[in-house]
Amino acid sequence: MAEQLPFQAGKLCGVLPTESARRIGGLMRITSSYYSNLIEGQYTEPASLSANAPRRNPKVLTELAVSHIGAQEALERLLRTPRGSTMEWAGMFAPSLVARVHRRLFAGAGQAELALTDGRELVPGQLRNVSEKNVMVGDHFAPAWQSILPMMSRLQTVYGRIGDQRTRLLGALAYHHRLAFVHPFEDGNGRVVRMLTHLQLAKLGLVSPLWSLSRGLARQQDEYYRRLRSADQPRRGDLDGRGQLTQSGLLEFVEFMLQVCLDQMKYIEHAMGMATLRQRLERAIAFEPRFEQAGIKQEVARALHILLTHGEVSRSDFKIYTGLHDRVASGQLNKLVTLGLVDAPSVKSRQLYPGLPVWFAQLLFPDLHRRFDQ
Repeated sequence: MAEQLPFQAGKLCGVLPTESARRIGGLMRITSSYYSNLIEGQYTEPASLSANAPRRNPKVLTELAVSHIGAQEALERLLRTPRGSTMEWAGMFAPSLVARVHRRLFAGAGQAELALTDGRELVPGQLRNVSEKNVMVGDHFAPAWQSILPMMSRLQTVYGRIGDQRTRLLGALAYHHRLAFVHPFEDGNGRVVRMLTHLQLAKLGLVSPLWSLSRGLARQQDEYYRRLRSADQPRRGDLDGRGQLTQSGLLEFVEFMLQVCLDQMKYIEHAMGMATLRQRLERAIAFEPRFEQAGIKQEVARALHILLTHGEVSRSDFKIYTGLHDRVASGQLNKLVTLGLVDAPSVKSRQLYPGLPVWFAQLLFPDLHRRFDQ
């Protein structure tokens, strides 16, 4: 299964041109934020997380969800910098990086979102060895605060020294459980481990901007938690590894995570298929009230499809692709720019780029932001 992931990731790289993939990557950050927070029981309407959405309704938009999107973008950008690109594999497990991810995730959180059960506030980036607090999550007593740094250092030593790509992938997924077991922070550990796994997969070149691990975990949330709990259990006998925890439970968790990754990659590959995408575009324009109210004609579906699958087209070519008279095509283009479906850097720009507002993406990919508990 580990050998299938690079192959599937390579297939995704050829699905869309770079510009379209980059813009869909912005949508997938919203998707990851939505599902990672949903796993924690916090629902945020995805359409309210887009860059141009109004920020006035705290019941709809949480500061933590916005912070999650910014954190993912900043941390992905860090990996692309010369410093990040040359970071050793061991650096991806460093306690300092773990603390940085937590600090960045919660940097924009509001007072209510930082409140702890004992009345104190969560300190972004602060490990439990600093706060000197022990915690219990469900029926799991997390290791004592004195053990946090030694255990995290041990995890870095074991998983950071792996040399080959396939075993690094397996190690990253095993680390997902082990760090969750250590529970290094008083709160926010689930979001942190999911973000770290995303970054480690990105470091391995397996994360295209087109898919979201958190979406797959939210789809199977009960199973995700069950597998985590199973890997928490003591060793099941002399043939079940050499440590205190069950090795077979950990291997089952890793297999589950591999399957989730593959399922999400295949979902996006199908959703982005040329024929499927064209059909959904045509249906959206035919039945979505916003298009009817804006006076959008069915003929623009072909032009939008070409724009999305090519990444950019010239203004003159876009109008030709509609098959409409030049003046009518110009009017339609202006309406599409107003709706946000076409991105024109200026009113006179010759090149056009695909726009992908969340409401439109949800029409093209109906299951992208579905609540799986409904």
